[in-house]
Amino acid sequence: MKSFFLLLTASTLFVTSASSQSLGKIYYGLKGGYNYSFTSYTAAETEGAHGGYAGVMMKIPFDNRLFFVPQIDFNYRGMKAKTLPANELSKVTELQIRVMPVVQIDFKHPDKNENTLFVMIGPSLGFGVGGKQVKQDQNGTPISGKLKYGFQDYGKYDASWHTGLGYETTNGLRLLLDYAYGLSNMMNRDGGPSIRFHTVSAGVGYWFGKKK
Repeated sequence: MKSFFLLLTASTLFVTSASSQSLGKIYYGLKGGYNYSFTSYTAAETEGAHGGYAGVMMKIPFDNRLFFVPQIDFNYRGMKAKTLPANELSKVTELQIRVMPVVQIDFKHPDKNENTLFVMIGPSLGFGVGGKQVKQDQNGTPISGKLKYGFQDYGKYDASWHTGLGYETTNGLRLLLDYAYGLSNMMNRDGGPSIRFHTVSAGVGYWFGKKK
């Protein structure tokens, strides 16, 4: 499944890049930022958790002020319960590879070559690389270990919907405030609790090759 999504992403980038050559210059960039996750967990009340991300991105002209801005990053996130729910997870930290086929709408037309606000919307697909967990045993004692993925455990794949507001300068600087609404229940066990991540992020990026 992971290989399928990566192949689909690579194919989409190739086709989109090829079809956009006549519309304008394609930019490549780096990005990084801070995450704060508000987790919805039916087994217990949770606290906010700190995290972050870093990755690469492209800005591909599509039509007028509309751009396709695909991104791939490493995303670090977590969940922490305020109590110790019996036989359930009380803490999770996870590193993901995240694919984001999002679109961006600039407020100003690129022909003006001016600093501009923009909005960003679109989905992301996350693939769990690894992490740690704390889970209570039958006696309620917390036990730490590696994050356990499986059909009756924590989910390896998830999806989110992103809505962001940002600002770009003519020299390539990119600032973004993003909200990601988790669409997936990360617990696979039948009849078990649900965990959904809702994340606010503040990030900075840079497009290479942009000049005033």
